[in-house]
Amino acid sequence: MSGHRWESIEAFERVVRFQSFSRAAEDLGVSRSHVSRQVSALENRLGAQLLLRTTRKVSTTEVGQAFYLQCQDIVGNLDEAERAVQDQQAKPRGILRVTVAGAFGEDFIAPAAIAFMAQYPDLTVELDFSNRLIDLISEGYDIAIRAGTLKDSSLIARRISSRRLTTCAAPAYLERYGEPSSVDALTNHNCLLGTLDTWRFRDNNRHIDLRVAGNWRSNNGRALRHAALAGMGLVQLPSFYVDQDIAAGTLLSVLDHCTPTDTGVWAVYPHNRHLSAKVRLFVSFLADHLD
Repeated sequence: MSGHRWESIEAFERVVRFQSFSRAAEDLGVSRSHVSRQVSALENRLGAQLLLRTTRKVSTTEVGQAFYLQCQDIVGNLDEAERAVQDQQAKPRGILRVTVAGAFGEDFIAPAAIAFMAQYPDLTVELDFSNRLIDLISEGYDIAIRAGTLKDSSLIARRISSRRLTTCAAPAYLERYGEPSSVDALTNHNCLLGTLDTWRFRDNNRHIDLRVAGNWRSNNGRALRHAALAGMGLVQLPSFYVDQDIAAGTLLSVLDHCTPTDTGVWAVYPHNRHLSAKVRLFVSFLADHLD
């Protein structure tokens, strides 16, 4: 697009936005007559009247209104591109508020955030540990770190790490009650429950959420692990909770052939046209260092 064409589009967009040639000229830092000439040149080039001019106000014709909506996108995209380039050169600063949950946040996100801050000392990071449902926008959070299978949302989600679920129990429990040979056999077992009433499995490339039941429930993964180690029942937990126990033989994994493959850890953030440097760089940092 030539400079003259862009200048006339920008002039037209400002006139419609402010409904005034004078205010458009002031915003662009040029004379009112210059803006008027640019708009007239645009109309001549298009062969269409875009504006209705009276002594008291300026309004768009039907064609002009349709053209203005497209111009808005053009101007907005250019502004966005300029801000993105400027932001690329800027170091993240200010406060980055992140909400995380559980042991993954303690063992992986917190150390990553510390390493990230070492690169960007002008940044302040606030980590809030909470399992509750949080409204990021109204509560002022930049990012939420969430695990599992995400529901549809107006938020943006980027996978930052894989997450494998392990179903396991203590040897003493399996010796007493036997090892389940299939997912359906779980109805005959005591299943230690977390926040959900269902466990997730894979059956012939199809993922299923199976309703299970038991006499112990907790919204804390480490509490569930301790109950499983005590031989109270079967548990399904992200593998990082129980990998060391399985390596030591104090817990034994079961139903490995049914392990689901569609879970992960996600960085979730509001849908903004332009991500701030602190959010964009932190999410990329997590994705590079965790997976």
